[in-house]
Amino acid sequence: MAALPSHLLNFSSMGWQQEETMANDLLYDEDPFACYTPKETDISYQSLGFPELDLDNDLIQTYSMDNISSSTKKLSHNAYERDRRKKLNDLYSSLRSLLTDSDHNKKKKYKLSIPVTISRVLKYIPELQGRVERLVRRKEEIMSELPPRPEEQSHCVASATCLSNREVMVQLCLSNQDAMVSLSKALKILEGEGLHLMNASTCTTEDGRWFSSLHLQVNYINLAD
Repeated sequence: MAALPSHLLNFSSMGWQQEETMANDLLYDEDPFACYTPKETDISYQSLGFPELDLDNDLIQTYSMDNISSSTKKLSHNAYERDRRKKLNDLYSSLRSLLTDSDHNKKKKYKLSIPVTISRVLKYIPELQGRVERLVRRKEEIMSELPPRPEEQSHCVASATCLSNREVMVQLCLSNQDAMVSLSKALKILEGEGLHLMNASTCTTEDGRWFSSLHLQVNYINLAD
């Protein structure tokens, strides 16, 4: 084998040492650009007039405001829906209370669902209208069968109010000239029915009408006889 000349060996070893030194400098140098000095021709964002932005803080603030706005809208929507449902439930409860109670669903009336409630109300309204019409016709029939009212000069108006289980107050309004005669007859009739006169008051008006108030009490002795 031919041996390399000594000057070639020295050159190659020197080249390898230089390359190794440069590589070590690049690997172990902490700041390779520390020796760099900017020139006047270099352009930065400050020289162009752009403001320096803190992207991290801006993004955090924007994200936080979006979350707060979204939470507020959600709470407001939930409160509105809760109030709307409460009002609807109150209205449907009012409808259920208007339905008639049958023998088999007295306890189930307030547990009806909304569709069933609406269905029963729609069915009940025509029935109620028919019932009202029948009552109106019955009233007209009864009024037509009543005798005509007497003239005002001979008309007598009477009303009674129960004060207790034994006492009653009778008020009379007499319009004719024989008011006292009619009043005495009325007292005799009341005494015959077992009522005892405790107090009486009478007054007259300018048009000749008499007003009497009679305080009566039940007489159990007369009733037993």
